[in-house]
Amino acid sequence: MSAKHYQRQIAIAILILVIGIIRPFPVQLFNTLCLILGAALIGLTIVMGRNRK
Repeated sequence: MSAKHYQRQIAIAILILVIGIIRPFPVQLFNTLCLILGAALIGLTIVMGRNRK
């Protein structure tokens, strides 16, 4: 995968984290899931980038 792909994936993960931090949903579970999903996506992207080298 190209560097551009990783940049997009990180940008999406940061957007998900920001949504979780802002807490726009009335149900706390959705906000927590956004935080967990964003953090997991950032971690996965870092691991994929390291394995690529």
